[in-house]
Amino acid sequence: MRSSTRVIAFALVCLGAAVPAAHAQDEADPYAATRFHIGPLGITPSIALSNLGTDDNVFNEATDPKKDTTAAIGPAADIVLRAGRSRLSGKASGQYLYFQKYDAQRSWATTLDGTWRFPLFRITPFVLGSRTNTKERPGYEIDARARRVDRTAGVGSDVRLSSKTTLVLTGKRSWFKYDDVEQYRGVNLGERLNRRSDIEELHARFRLTPLTTFVVRAQAVQDRFDVATIRNTDSYSLMPGFELRPQALISGEVFVGVRRFTPLSGDLPEFTGVVAAVKAKYALSATRFGFNVARDITYSFEALQPYYALTDVGGDVTQRITHAWDVVVRGSRQTMGYRNLVTSTAAADRTDRSWMAGAGLGYRVGDTLRLGFDANYYRRTVDTAEPRNYEGLRLGASVSYGLPQ
Repeated sequence: MRSSTRVIAFALVCLGAAVPAAHAQDEADPYAATRFHIGPLGITPSIALSNLGTDDNVFNEATDPKKDTTAAIGPAADIVLRAGRSRLSGKASGQYLYFQKYDAQRSWATTLDGTWRFPLFRITPFVLGSRTNTKERPGYEIDARARRVDRTAGVGSDVRLSSKTTLVLTGKRSWFKYDDVEQYRGVNLGERLNRRSDIEELHARFRLTPLTTFVVRAQAVQDRFDVATIRNTDSYSLMPGFELRPQALISGEVFVGVRRFTPLSGDLPEFTGVVAAVKAKYALSATRFGFNVARDITYSFEALQPYYALTDVGGDVTQRITHAWDVVVRGSRQTMGYRNLVTSTAAADRTDRSWMAGAGLGYRVGDTLRLGFDANYYRRTVDTAEPRNYEGLRLGASVSYGLPQ
């Protein structure tokens, strides 16, 4: 982290001395967008009750699946604090996960994150931090609800080169830590996955129109594991794409690029391939289409297959029936392409697959309250001899207040 901070600080000094003063309009004040104001503090609260129903495969088991009544409830708040010209923007949220019969699966999760920005004459330095304490499943691979704590701290700055061009430099360190007792299929998750990641990022932003910004994201990551040091890796990625404001006909973000994944040990295979981060929405009269694509490298708990390329593609269609009622259909598909150790005797790299299909009905009361009911069917196929395939159906009602509708 120290070397990353020095590089960023040196770059900021050089750019601050070189670039002319910007004449662009100031960005919108996030304080003004909050719903309630208490002096210098702005707050937008929300609360959601979700998954109030049944899950007929609580543990994602291949045989003898267990059924239970479930619910998840939690408050959240977007917070902005004014301190002179600086702004502290953040979010605090919590969620309680309830199971009627299998009380060992019950848990409380909290997330805190924030960024403090200090606008100056030519640049806007910032500090950031986040902490997540959760017992939710960590992804599509591990079926256990395992307690872990993720933390991030970093510094950076926006550098305005012109009215339409901005550079954003960031250096941060993240820690990923499972509790010592957490295991899955006889594997201690902390020994396999606990690590520290140093991340350096440079985003070049070019505002093409008031609603569209072209962005080039460059990132370098150094992963260092606490115990499984054979997994230590350096990686680099370059992802050009677009950010589209909510007022645009197509909104969201679309990024596609390439990542170079280079393990420090010769026992792990290298990877160079396409990565993507797409979250886009398209509105056509009373119909809204959503499309998501995520592709990147993810570390595995497996000993002989330490990482996989995850491709997650999904979409949904929401149709307004009346001003208050809507229906939604959704679906997604995931593939996990595992890579074997170079020294492994396995015949070939394996690929696991999963998919989900569902539908829901919603009723809106005003602009901030929504009542809903959803049904989702899910299934996974694992390319191993051991029985790890599963399927299930989740039925649940939901009530949300304060969330965007």
